[in-house]
This record gives sequence, C-alpha cells and structure tokens, in this order.
Amino acid sequence: MSTPTLDKTETTIATSTVTTAKKSMKEQVSKFRTGWRRLAPKREGGRFSLLVWAGLFRVVLLVVDCLLAFITAVVIIPQLGAWLHQQSGASQGALTAAGTIAMWLMPLLFLVALLAAGEIVLMRAMWRSATRMITKIRDARRGATGADAASTYTARTNEQSKTTRKRSK
Repeated sequence: MSTPTLDKTETTIATSTVTTAKKSMKEQVSKFRTGWRRLAPKREGGRFSLLVWAGLFRVVLLVVDCLLAFITAVVIIPQLGAWLHQQSGASQGALTAAGTIAMWLMPLLFLVALLAAGEIVLMRAMWRSATRMITKIRDARRGATGADAASTYTARTNEQSKTTRKRSK
C-alpha cells in the first residue's frame, strides 16, 4: 500500500470511532430523557399524581436537609472545635482569655459561618433540582395527555429575571 492510502484508512477508522462514540452518547442521553417520560401516565390508572411526586421530592429533600444540618451540628462542628482547641494551645492552659478568643473562638466562629453558608447554598441547589424534576414530570404529563401548548407554564431563565427585575427605591 502506498502512504496516501494508509493515511486515508487511518483517518476513516478514527472518524468512525468518534462517530460511534457520539451515537452511543446520544443514546444514553435519550434514554435518560425518556426516563422522565415514563413517569407520565399513558391513559392508564394507578399512576401517582403530580401532587404525590412533588410531595415526595419535597419530603425527601427536607429529610436530607435536616440530616445534613444535624450531622453538621452534632459531629462536624464539635470535632472542628476540639481540633482548633488542641492546635491553638488553649488545651494546655498557656493562653489567656483574650488569647483563647483570638486563637480558638474566632477561627471556630468563622469556620462555622463558612459551613452554614455552604450548607445553605447546597440546600438551595437541591431545592432547585427538585423543582426542575417536578417541572419535567409535569411537562411530560402534559405532553402525554395532549394538553394545550399555550397553557404550559415556562420558567423564566436567569437572563430573563435579570432584565425584567424591578428596582426598589
């Protein structure tokens, strides 16, 4: 075989491998998307209503949030406090009251504030993802029942919210 023929063959093999990989990725994505559509009723009884799904998502989310806050309050913060107490030298009695506040209490309060802020961000992200799941189920059910396309609710995107937001005086 000549060199140009070899190059064409190698290029064809590499291109076909990439094409196959893209097709399998699309199949996986389409399987995931159709998974939500399976939750929609197909003219048969016995399926959960949207209210049940929304309640289920919200209850699970609230339980996870409570567990997260409880574990943080009972396990993480005390261990963090004990570690800071030991590392600052306050456990050996070498620090005065002002030194204890400066070397142990203030870093602990700062880290607790960071943990609280991180947990709030995580909880809000989980709440938004649950809202998106509920919206997907609702949209899939509307599509399955042949609901009016004009009556569907569309959530505003971040960009729309920023441009239409009223400023308070």
